[in-house]
Amino acid sequence: MIKCLGACPEDLYYVQPDEELHATAHGGFAPDIEAELRKVETSDLMIWQFPFWWYGVPGMLKGWVDRVFAYGRAYKSGCSHATGVFRGKRALLSLTAGASESSYQKGARNGDIHAMLRPVQRGILGYAGFGVLVPQISYGLDDSTPGQRTAMLASWAERLRGIESETPIDVGEH
Repeated sequence: MIKCLGACPEDLYYVQPDEELHATAHGGFAPDIEAELRKVETSDLMIWQFPFWWYGVPGMLKGWVDRVFAYGRAYKSGCSHATGVFRGKRALLSLTAGASESSYQKGARNGDIHAMLRPVQRGILGYAGFGVLVPQISYGLDDSTPGQRTAMLASWAERLRGIESETPIDVGEH
């Protein structure tokens, strides 16, 4: 028979949601995470601006989600999608893509960009209760001229002026 002395394997078992629930119940989030949580909790619209990198969000943004979207605070058991913690709030993905719009279609070289965004729109934002708006996608940045980039920014600025009147899209079902 083996006797465990000191830290036993069962004592070292780590369960992320349990840790997040404990931090929620006891005000135990690190100050920087608490500050980010409060930003999300007090916002009406959250915009994620990022380059479309390797067919998804950059690792730093995914890391932010993993730290900030904490169980007990950003999502809870029995509270998802229409009943999610952030219901009534809206979220928008604003991304830049190096290649042309035509290369991000179903069957094209890069594939359907909207299908690639669905795990983020449905599985993260929608799951937490956000109403997800149509993504803002700026295509072709690799070959765009300064004038084209200026036009993209002007279009984005115009959209933002009317963003309050936009309604969420259907991000689908599992």
